[in-house]
Amino acid sequence: MKKNTVLILFLLGMGILIGCGGNEPTTEKKKVPTAPKKETVTKSDEASDTKAASTVPPEQLAKAEEIIASVSAKDIAAVDAKQKYKLVCSACHGFTGNLNVNGAKDLTKSTLPLAESVAQVYHGKGLMTPFKGLLSDAEIVAVSKYIEELR
Repeated sequence: MKKNTVLILFLLGMGILIGCGGNEPTTEKKKVPTAPKKETVTKSDEASDTKAASTVPPEQLAKAEEIIASVSAKDIAAVDAKQKYKLVCSACHGFTGNLNVNGAKDLTKSTLPLAESVAQVYHGKGLMTPFKGLLSDAEIVAVSKYIEELR
């Protein structure tokens, strides 16, 4: 019986790793700190920097906003977001959000707005598994809100 439990836990862990991209190599280069560049900033540059461009396609962002609007605060509160995060996200992002396995981003440094976070969890990005169909809309929003707490 004990061997079966260990085997099941091993297979579950492997399934999570495969869902997060498995052992596929990443092409990211390590960033080497450099001295800050001195740049002159014009008023037009300042105006364009007030809202950073989204990296999420507009149709995915629209779907995310639709999901957020469709989920009530009661539905979100009913989800144990911390536990759900630990079950489906921690294999790549770690329990505190900064594990960085398989190219996973450091969630403690994330500045994504809620809609972009929901879009990435729902649709996936890069090696990240899309969780549409695996998690309910309420779970996706709850986990995305929990991720904000890791910052």
